[in-house]
Amino acid sequence: MTGKESDLMYARLPRRQGPLPEQTAETNRRLPGPAVGPVAHRHGTGDAAAAHLAALQRSAGNAAVARTLSRTPVQRYAGPAEERDVADTASYDRISQNGKIAVSGRQEAYADAALIDEANGALAALDRVRIRLEAGREVRIDGRVLRRVLPVFATREAAEEARTNPDHEPIAGEDAQTRQNKLASYRQSVVEPPAALGRLLEDVTRLLNARSPDKRAVGEVHQRLLRLALDALGADWAAGNVPVDPTRDTTEYLKTAGKVIGEIVVKYADSRQPESAIRDLLITMPNDCQAGAQRLLGIAGGDLQQARPDPAIGENHYVNLSDMNGRWNNHFAAVIMRDGDDSLTFETAADSTSPIGEGKSLGYFALYGRHGTDQSFGADLRRQNAGGGG
Repeated sequence: MTGKESDLMYARLPRRQGPLPEQTAETNRRLPGPAVGPVAHRHGTGDAAAAHLAALQRSAGNAAVARTLSRTPVQRYAGPAEERDVADTASYDRISQNGKIAVSGRQEAYADAALIDEANGALAALDRVRIRLEAGREVRIDGRVLRRVLPVFATREAAEEARTNPDHEPIAGEDAQTRQNKLASYRQSVVEPPAALGRLLEDVTRLLNARSPDKRAVGEVHQRLLRLALDALGADWAAGNVPVDPTRDTTEYLKTAGKVIGEIVVKYADSRQPESAIRDLLITMPNDCQAGAQRLLGIAGGDLQQARPDPAIGENHYVNLSDMNGRWNNHFAAVIMRDGDDSLTFETAADSTSPIGEGKSLGYFALYGRHGTDQSFGADLRRQNAGGGG
């Protein structure tokens, strides 16, 4: 990236300034940073996370759980606010040294068409790699014509091997109508509340109609409710809204649980508004940076934990942060393109305190500079881990 040693290190501001165009929902969305250390693993989604949150509730209460979570903040990224060259047709806030890769926010990446072809050649040469890159719409940035970078699965088999839903995943070779149908199906899926919520409400109603609700059954309802609240709206919301003790007054608990289910249904669609408004279908990523890199690159877990100074296309960045008293233990990022010393990654992050609508399900792009500089992957992540901006 540009070598300016200033607070605008990552934002090569254009010489002529003009107002930003109206930004898309995907550009403005806020994404989680790489929280992949003890906090992320303790409070990850699923049965274990729900059980852990339930134990915290029982021992400390909702308010204490919320305070505990708030003491482990997760770095957020906002869309770019810089003004742009009046000749540009897309905003950007990071650009490579050679000007052939630009990133706007965290879900818009653009690159020179020849660079995209070069990256695809490198990815295709590695049998283990599951993805390819498509060249999307054209934009003009800093005097160059660049194309939107869109990671897609190389084949349907690759999508299935990555344990994703091929009916929602972009796959190389699809025609435009197929892709639009998938995008419409994906949007619909993210605004429809999970069927499990309906089944849970049925069980709550059945137990309420019983003369004496079985405490064990109510306890099971509690675990399911915590898990669904956690998955749908994040740990903070779950800790603050799901009742603490389901057995003290089972009837009162069930009445409250019914109301909480209703609130989840109402908030669910709102929390996923960014996903429902995206212009291009991106690969769905897991809520874990290591799992995300493995999904894209097909690299075994141990091999991912190699701190390469300048990872090639199809390899990954890795940094061990356990020597810091910071937010995370480590971070992984799959390298999908290079422009000289600069690398473009498509990555994801574990962030148990934010709902899916704030970035759990969609990956994000990042641009890093040469190893050993303040713009390198390691320096950037250490800066974030210490509490600074990205």
